[in-house]
Amino acid sequence: MEDIFNEFISKLQIDNYDDINTSLDGIAKKLNQKYYDNSTTENYLIVGSMGRNTSIKGESDIDAIYELPDEVFKRFDDYESNGQSQLLNEIRDTLKEKYPSTDIKGDGQVVVISFTKYNIELVPGFKQDDDSYKYPDTHDGGSWKITKPILEIYEANNMINDTNTYRDICQMIREWKANNGVTICGLLIDTLIKNFLDNNSEYKWKSKDDYYELLKNVFKYLSEQDEGRKQWNAMGSNQIIENKDFNFIKKSKKAYDKLSNSTDEPSTLRELFGNRFPISERASNEYGYSINEQYIEEIFPVYIMHSLKIDCEITQDGFRPKLLSEFIKNKFMIKQNRKLKFKIMENNVPKPYDIYWKVRNVGYEAIRRDCIRGQIKKGTNYLNETTNFYGPHYVECYIIKSGICVARDRISVSIDYN
Repeated sequence: MEDIFNEFISKLQIDNYDDINTSLDGIAKKLNQKYYDNSTTENYLIVGSMGRNTSIKGESDIDAIYELPDEVFKRFDDYESNGQSQLLNEIRDTLKEKYPSTDIKGDGQVVVISFTKYNIELVPGFKQDDDSYKYPDTHDGGSWKITKPILEIYEANNMINDTNTYRDICQMIREWKANNGVTICGLLIDTLIKNFLDNNSEYKWKSKDDYYELLKNVFKYLSEQDEGRKQWNAMGSNQIIENKDFNFIKKSKKAYDKLSNSTDEPSTLRELFGNRFPISERASNEYGYSINEQYIEEIFPVYIMHSLKIDCEITQDGFRPKLLSEFIKNKFMIKQNRKLKFKIMENNVPKPYDIYWKVRNVGYEAIRRDCIRGQIKKGTNYLNETTNFYGPHYVECYIIKSGICVARDRISVSIDYN
């Protein structure tokens, strides 16, 4: 297992640092010309997951703080109404001079610069004596708030230096999140994994040969969190992380059950983590992984921030329609020659957005009939299919907003032999 996990972890590493840093340097240089009367590339700090060194390849949002002089704070604090909004507008307009064809907008607390493969979410900040930052919030007439990313970065770096598993686990959980439509913010991932290792110190220095058992215990820990909990305290800063309809607890329980009951560990890990997890030649032959199969993360950046739930209405002439979730709950098998209507049951992504679907047939019969499928196609709120042949199958749905996959869900369909 060590070689497999080594390969998996290597595939998760960010490969466009130079491009991101070039973009940030260009932003800082333009703003420094206005606010510091120089052309340096200083005065910004990468924060968020990338700042804590726990982000993974393909993450679409890069968080950064641009540090402004104190006199700028006084100028906008003197506004009679919502100087915070005016500050964001001024920064947006300044950056528009450098990037006239780039989508740049002020959004609540940040200025979002939308480059081709990622967004930079720039927070204008005023550094305080305790290394915290005062930043603008345009909501409810405008106010100033405090953030403490340096303390969070310091705590994450301590964990990375004091263990050999912390960073790997944080990155693997991010990949699981992206592959399974899990809603949980990056700071909460890093905080909970720190808490797990602090409470289970025997896992701080595990070899990759032990990562299967390690992951099983991580998912067990995540599944035992209180579903009714409203907030957590971030590591290092002790700031509040609000529970914004996070679904990671239920999905962690499903992951734990799969790992606990698996008879084929590599294939189970592939199912949990997606196409970046290496697959054995035997499993490849058995499941028929196709060179023509498409993966959403290779088409759009994936940054799960909303919830999506799909189900399937099963119909047969002369019988009342039933939902696939009822079949799964009662452990019923689906017969052949049934009509299937996959549809979105819950979706909290604000409009506008696009909907994409993927149908994947698995197993011997799919291979024999050369009907593995696996292409991703644009669609609507529902997708019509039929149960043409037996075996395991799954359907995935993706919500794409502003060129980013912000929600996804999967449902498995097992069709009986008769």
